[in-house]
Amino acid sequence: MIVAFRFFYTNKNSFLAYFLDYYAKKSTLKYTINKNDDEITLFIEGSEEELLKFSDEYMNLVPNSVFLAKSSVEVVKETLKTNLQIPQTKFANITPAVIKNYISKAEILPNEYDIISEISVLKDGEFIGITSENFDELVEFCFLNLLHNQTLNLKNKNGHFILKSGFDFKYCDFVMPTSLPALPKAFIADEKSLIALASFEKPVINLKTSAIFRQNHKEAPLFFDVKAASDFFTFALFDRLSKEELFFVSVKIEKSDFLPLKISVSENNFIVINHGEFISQSEAKFLEEKEFSNFALFGLICNEFSIIEQKNVNIFFDRSLSDSIKVYDKNSAVELLKLPKFSSFEELKDEILSDEVGRTLFKNFQKEFGFPTGDIKSSSFYSLFDIVSQILFGKNAKYLLDNAKDFLGTKGPRLDFLLKDTNEFDLAKFVRSGMSYKLAGVSDKIISYGYVESLVYFISDFLDDLKDDANIDNVIFTGTLFEEKDILNLMEKIISKQLNAKFSNYLGLEAR
Repeated sequence: MIVAFRFFYTNKNSFLAYFLDYYAKKSTLKYTINKNDDEITLFIEGSEEELLKFSDEYMNLVPNSVFLAKSSVEVVKETLKTNLQIPQTKFANITPAVIKNYISKAEILPNEYDIISEISVLKDGEFIGITSENFDELVEFCFLNLLHNQTLNLKNKNGHFILKSGFDFKYCDFVMPTSLPALPKAFIADEKSLIALASFEKPVINLKTSAIFRQNHKEAPLFFDVKAASDFFTFALFDRLSKEELFFVSVKIEKSDFLPLKISVSENNFIVINHGEFISQSEAKFLEEKEFSNFALFGLICNEFSIIEQKNVNIFFDRSLSDSIKVYDKNSAVELLKLPKFSSFEELKDEILSDEVGRTLFKNFQKEFGFPTGDIKSSSFYSLFDIVSQILFGKNAKYLLDNAKDFLGTKGPRLDFLLKDTNEFDLAKFVRSGMSYKLAGVSDKIISYGYVESLVYFISDFLDDLKDDANIDNVIFTGTLFEEKDILNLMEKIISKQLNAKFSNYLGLEAR
């Protein structure tokens, strides 16, 4: 009897194949592993009793992955030959087998990569690596430090991290629950988010804080980044803390060669924001050689989808870098986006006052709400959101985006996302339309959602024009503005059927 375990797995760094090979080999049954595009299949042969035992004892120990789209099991008549090389990349991440062993209170055992932990602990002025011999001693040392509100310095191959017990939202980069059951004490997480947090990769995800938690913690933001323990040592340490009813730890990235894996959970997909270490060594080397440029990332994504020879457009909207919409055709690239070049609110004010309608609107708005002064940047839609958020709400772009993400309705007002005759984006009308709604008494959340929704419709209209005028084959989205969950959900509804709209399945929205 032959059973085929099929996995639709989207990451080129196929560590899933490593686990399939590891447990198939451990079973001593006859097997092959075949890869066809993104489908990895384990064919394993034995009696019905042997295959049931294999499924119950070993397949349950293969970790789940955020890159695993779907899986299935079927009885087949024949196997296919092994045609892939088992990846040799090693990960320290905790696995179901490690957790099972820990719960059964057996001896300290390494994971399937023969790694107990990659953590080093700063003690008595030096970093000490974790071994089976000093494991319990260092867990106790770290436990007592965090129990007594002392900071803790940990290091692994990727960077240096400082931990504090409890919440320090202004200080830390993300929060870690000491156990996943503790998460609802502070955060709201749907089933997909919980699956992501519990996956092998243990990504950072952005979650909403609960209303009750914010009532008791006035400094708490509306949304914050959360990560579960990925290393066995931190898992065991957090288990001790949880039993003492210390449920959260704040983590500051002191120094890091690259950011940890971070994903955004939309209604239909996991979108990778930072790919961390979960890309192939050749791709990581390629990005490093190209100085982590967006163009290099775009090239890797084209290669991922085998569209390198086609006519592709890259829409790059980012939080910190300049936005661009470029059409690539073989060796040529044409920039299609022209954002306005304003350097101050005073300069923008003059543009708003350029006609009678604008002068009347500005007079009424300033009387009611005032108008900011000072320098501005206008090189990205994120910076444009920052400008309009300061004018309308007296807050930065994060306030606007968080409001939009927290909006529970299904439709907002359509704001002006228009191009002038010169193809330059009209910032004055973009701002004026929001000022009109603010004067009319429309709430901050509704206006904020309207801006986000209108951006997606702007992209949609832009792509419609491109499709008609430039014979585009595919559009690839990159840039960290697209990590916003509401933007992703709107894009899936409005843009997904246009052209061949794509996000990478495993590469981040930025090159590093």
